[in-house]
Amino acid sequence: MYRLIERRLPTLRITLLRAGLVLGVLVIGVLTGWLGGMMARPWLMLPFSFLVLLLSVGFGLGEARLEHGVVGVVAVAALVRYTLPTGTRSRIPLSLVLAGAVAVWWIASQWLEDRRVRLKPAPTNLPLLGFIAASIISLPWSIAFRDVLVQPWSTWPFVQLGGLAVMVLLPGIFLVAAQQAKDVRWIQWLAGIILVVGAAAIVGYYYHLPFLAFLQVRPLFPTWFICLALALALFDRRLPLPVRLGLIALAGAWFYRVFVDQFRWLSSWLPALVAVGAIGLVRSRKLLVVMAILLAVYVVLNLPVVEARINQEFAASGITRLHAWANNWRITGKHWLFGVGPAGYAVYYMNYFPLEAMASHSTYIDILSQTGVVGLFFFLWFWVATGVVLRRLYRRVKGRRDFAEAFTLAAIGGYVGALVAMALGDWIIPFVYTQTIAGFDYAAYTWVLLGAAQALLLREQRSRGAGGPEGEEARKRGSEG
Repeated sequence: MYRLIERRLPTLRITLLRAGLVLGVLVIGVLTGWLGGMMARPWLMLPFSFLVLLLSVGFGLGEARLEHGVVGVVAVAALVRYTLPTGTRSRIPLSLVLAGAVAVWWIASQWLEDRRVRLKPAPTNLPLLGFIAASIISLPWSIAFRDVLVQPWSTWPFVQLGGLAVMVLLPGIFLVAAQQAKDVRWIQWLAGIILVVGAAAIVGYYYHLPFLAFLQVRPLFPTWFICLALALALFDRRLPLPVRLGLIALAGAWFYRVFVDQFRWLSSWLPALVAVGAIGLVRSRKLLVVMAILLAVYVVLNLPVVEARINQEFAASGITRLHAWANNWRITGKHWLFGVGPAGYAVYYMNYFPLEAMASHSTYIDILSQTGVVGLFFFLWFWVATGVVLRRLYRRVKGRRDFAEAFTLAAIGGYVGALVAMALGDWIIPFVYTQTIAGFDYAAYTWVLLGAAQALLLREQRSRGAGGPEGEEARKRGSEG
């Protein structure tokens, strides 16, 4: 007994330190936001936001600390609503600050160790780095080639820097997450955070609990929750039956909310619908048929209401979106190579046709306008490469009926939902003058979870490539994960 305790003590110590790190992220984040809101010069608090990084390095928790930092970004995005003022209407969410700290941490740790930064081979690396470079180039490019008649306002430089930070750090946190292929437990923690937050939020919604309204469950969160809950319930046999039934019930509650209660919000229910359809199509045609029948029965029983809401949505958003895209091309068509920079078309709108100024409500149009055809090329290449990653991952985990297979199916569903959502709104890369910089909170879910899927593929490749007892043990751990 005593020997068992002695053997467990080192593991227990590391576990407690790691748990303390996650708790420290939340506590310091809350305190930083609260103090920043009370200060006349809140930007002075920014250096203290990296305190978690310095403390963690001091503790020397090993390579896994980066994984906990990535998990911390999602936890802070979901739970912490304190933000730092910028002097404009847009405020800095603490999830963005933490993402920057984790990215710097990852780069610095590699540089100090090998005097270089290395990425594990993956199809997404080159297009993502290309998009980051195009986004950075677009800022000075937009200034150098700005129309002489365009006069920006005094806060404009800060707005553009904020927009650039969002465009760089979202792909940046994907890259960091995608490199953490050592263990699968941090991915389980990610899924657990999404499920716990989603369960609390949906209970608060139906039981009218206002104290849960602080939870960040905006546009694509329902899609990711439904995908994770359904995939785990249907394909992870290691979960107890009551847990799987509970996940199905929660997924149904969320789907009812977005598809019935919020049907008029197209960019909420359509991504969730196609995501569930993608899971059914990939996993089983019979499952897809069952889902289609259930959907058809609902539509037939509620046909007048469904028709009225679809017509209302088309009248309110369909024609309006087409008009907004045409207006955007009036600007982008003259600055097509590297675009008009982060948030750039807003200043053109307000100078040239302020009465017709309207956000594009499309990530694809936003990326084209802000970073030009160069940025859009790399952006689209990244999403194609992500699809390749998910296809390779599913071929490796298919039929295992464990967490890896379930998470892969959820990632495929979320990926397809994101492709649709990007045509309907700026939920993947928030536009500064619509979602504001604070939109980083809910955009981070998609980037981190897809990055985790790539990390899972790298881990599977390493496990299958390893020979002997160590490789076999790695495969067992992956199956148990």
